[in-house]
Amino acid sequence: MFRLLPYGLAFIIVSYVLLGLVGGLLAARRVRRWVVSATKAVLDPYRLGQYESALQACEGLRLGGEVTSPYCFFRGANLAHLGRLGEAEVWLRRNIAMREKEKGHRHLAIGLTTLGHTMLQAGRYDEAQENFQASLRHFPQRGSGYRSMAELCLLRRDNPAEALRWATLAIEHEQADRGLTLELRRTNLGEDLATLAWATAAGTRNRAEVARLVSEAVDSVGSGSVAARAQVHYQSGRAYAELGDIQASAQYYGVAAKLDAQGNWGRAASTALTDCRAPDS
Repeated sequence: MFRLLPYGLAFIIVSYVLLGLVGGLLAARRVRRWVVSATKAVLDPYRLGQYESALQACEGLRLGGEVTSPYCFFRGANLAHLGRLGEAEVWLRRNIAMREKEKGHRHLAIGLTTLGHTMLQAGRYDEAQENFQASLRHFPQRGSGYRSMAELCLLRRDNPAEALRWATLAIEHEQADRGLTLELRRTNLGEDLATLAWATAAGTRNRAEVARLVSEAVDSVGSGSVAARAQVHYQSGRAYAELGDIQASAQYYGVAAKLDAQGNWGRAASTALTDCRAPDS
């Protein structure tokens, strides 16, 4: 085509095309830097269990005043931690709808799992299962979907053998997932091990194995986010409760309640702790 144009005009056209490409690349880099910065502003208070502050920081994830998929996700996730489940569901569903259009399978799976856990909090177990299964269909490499299915089985209290199977699969997939940072892998494995401890207590009553798994879970989650540490301690408490060890379960519930004072795991632990201390009727 350019052979039919005067050399100067062809040069100008090519220059504009190249400038457009360069401008597009620079704009994309600026967007990426903005996303990283705005996400960090949300995650910093979130990791400390300060969900109200994280919720406010979500406003930085709007683009030109319009909501984005990260905005919808983080807003929904923090609302769920705060127990505002109806609002959380609305925003998480909007995130999922946007992620379906963006074709980002890992992020879509994360959104589905998070919505599933919101359904668990609400006691809507069938809907939770639908979301966990959809998450696994979209991104089967991710361990969290398998761990979530294990937790669902344990809450339904109908099939501890299935819970054991799902929790074991979670650990296998977590270890094989190369898309995780070392820190995130250790955090996720901590959560998986705590769920496996709970499933082991419910299924086999093997006290020594439960103690080993709980110890590994607490060590693996380390100094991770408040939510992750509280989850590990709460589910460790559930494991010991299955064994009938009220003293040990109360100890772990107490840690979870203190850690996650604003969040779902802290509220669940506080309720369980009250039940532990209630006199026999």
